[in-house]
Amino acid sequence: MPFAKKFRAMMEFPLAGDTLCTFTVESVEVRDVAGDFGQHGYSVHMVLKGLGGQQGVRRTVGALLGARPVTFSSYGNPYQLWCGRPEVESLGDKRYSVTARGAGVPIALEEALLRFLHELDSEGLFCEQPGEMDLPRIVASYLDRYRDDIQRSVSRYSGKLARVERQ
Repeated sequence: MPFAKKFRAMMEFPLAGDTLCTFTVESVEVRDVAGDFGQHGYSVHMVLKGLGGQQGVRRTVGALLGARPVTFSSYGNPYQLWCGRPEVESLGDKRYSVTARGAGVPIALEEALLRFLHELDSEGLFCEQPGEMDLPRIVASYLDRYRDDIQRSVSRYSGKLARVERQ
């Protein structure tokens, strides 16, 4: 399962001091919590300050929390990530608390990709003759590159987060 630090990076949550529309991010906290039915759970809490009221906060964080990225656990297993509907509470002085639950669930990504490639092959949509390609090898190679891309992205985000936390 992907832990909170990876969830935060994959959801591309802002860092303290970042701006989201008319709001400044004061803090972001993501923690691992118990999940339901084979899911891994996350608790998300942000504090934003700025103009726009609770509705403005909801609109602003809606797109952010609406992401549905795919990532991999440290064992290489694919997970689909998402957040539920946020709760926004006014803290006064144009400050707002945003809380949400997130989740990660294992998915059968390799099987879905193979099924898709077999369908393309059966429809004759490849340049090569049907059946001449090693589709499992193509999918495995793609997934290896995808894992590497995600790892680089998470590492970049983690580096930025560490710099902000040291300040």
